[in-house]
Amino acid sequence: MANLDQFTLTTVPLEQYFNNTLLGQATGFIWKSQEQYYLVTSWHILSMCDFFTLANLRKDAGRPNILRTLFDVQTGSFEKQQWDIKIRDDDDKPLWLVHPIGRVDIAVLPIPIGPKGPIIALYPLNIVANAALRIEIGMEVFILGYPFKIEPPAYPVWKRGSIASEPDLARLTNDYMLVDTASRPGMSGAPVIRRSWSNHMVQPGFVALVDTPLTKFVGVYSGRMPTDHPHEAQIGLVWDGSLIDEIIAGDIRDE
Repeated sequence: MANLDQFTLTTVPLEQYFNNTLLGQATGFIWKSQEQYYLVTSWHILSMCDFFTLANLRKDAGRPNILRTLFDVQTGSFEKQQWDIKIRDDDDKPLWLVHPIGRVDIAVLPIPIGPKGPIIALYPLNIVANAALRIEIGMEVFILGYPFKIEPPAYPVWKRGSIASEPDLARLTNDYMLVDTASRPGMSGAPVIRRSWSNHMVQPGFVALVDTPLTKFVGVYSGRMPTDHPHEAQIGLVWDGSLIDEIIAGDIRDE
């Protein structure tokens, strides 16, 4: 049996469709609050609008009404189950949730798991990525996403980056931090984690006397900082992870 990292299993490859027309691909991951499961990704992936300008990302103004996903069927198996999830209701209104106060590039989609739903294995990221690791500028992080064609076994690439702005300033300014990394569009919506392999630097008041890796969720990757030239510094945006629970608590659907 293959030994897969549990964080590899938390990610979900996404393809954006309008009915049967493929519009693009991206990354999402699973979150759980009480008994409800959610799919988290970037807001611009579902709206198909540029976050900063609100302009359409496609020249034909196409926008998805379906996310085609691939989920694991059971632990220890490479088998995948395709699941097409509606992201707009019958009146073409968004089904995803947005932040109740500020505009952020995170969308949270409640997913209808039930007796009539697909038989899939879900690995909520917030259940496993809760180590009390310190998050500081210059530290290494990993972006777990799908920069290439999505096909079985459909596991993410762990793209390395480093924190390039002061993390504690994120919630005091624009709700995102910067990471120094090169990425591709398919990685938008990916979870960003800090993985500590040894000599763990934990938050004050915590002690880490373990000989296994520790992992902490940092935030949601939403692509590179807009620039006027493709060869300028490749700096990405990571939206603070605390925004997800605020979105769920607010329970506000997008307009």
